Amino acid sequence: MIDLKELLINSNYKKEIEELINISNLSFKHWQTYWTGFNSTFVCEEILKEFENLNDFKFFIFGGYPSAQRSKIACFREDNIPDENELIRYFPSKGIKINGNFLFDNATQDDFRSLLVANGLIEEKIGDIWTTGDRGAHGIIDDSKIDFLNEKILSLRDVKVKIKIVGLDELQMPIGRLKKIINTVEASTRLDAIASAGFRISRNKILERIETGMLKLNGKTVKKGNISLKVGDKLQLDNKGFIEILDLEITKRARFKIKLLRK
Repeated sequence: MIDLKELLINSNYKKEIEELINISNLSFKHWQTYWTGFNSTFVCEEILKEFENLNDFKFFIFGGYPSAQRSKIACFREDNIPDENELIRYFPSKGIKINGNFLFDNATQDDFRSLLVANGLIEEKIGDIWTTGDRGAHGIIDDSKIDFLNEKILSLRDVKVKIKIVGLDELQMPIGRLKKIINTVEASTRLDAIASAGFRISRNKILERIETGMLKLNGKTVKKGNISLKVGDKLQLDNKGFIEILDLEITKRARFKIKLLRK
């Protein structure tokens, strides 16, 4: 069994680690594979670093398709490792289609995610959501207790949408985001300046997302854009992926040359 208190000390991901500890203990006891809820793939990778020295357990991260931004973690005993293809084949999720006419009223991934939350799904049951032009969105959700959504008619602002639960093979999967190095020169190391450059979003829109709790710094939600960042800091923006500060140096003109990794 895993000692909960030892792993939670000084962690930025206490809730996620506690969930993983709970399913790990279940896996150890029952000799079965158990899955967490959906979290950002970046967070999944970060919390597994806390589990590297646990010899009795193995883990697998998957979100329904390669390069998913939100994933689950599977846990199983080291002496009872399942085939990876079987884990993917029986991944505990369903596809969701949200169909509506958004030609004159564009909607974002955040809008569709908020619609699902407002109608009974908690965040941990929702994986990636992506728009399909002006016809709505597709996404991945947990496969438990979702029948109440199937064929349901909902309203997103003034647009009527119809929900359909489908298999993952019926979705139009998005193209995965590749890792990318970004070099930028900024007047300061403020969070809003670096986030704007890294995510390719205007400063005003970044500040809006900060104010609504959509941006995390090293796993913690921040509400101010004037925080000074340093090498090694990692930013996560809902539906936009992650950036990490790889290098930072002052130029002769007292500006900051910054190297970022976006993924």
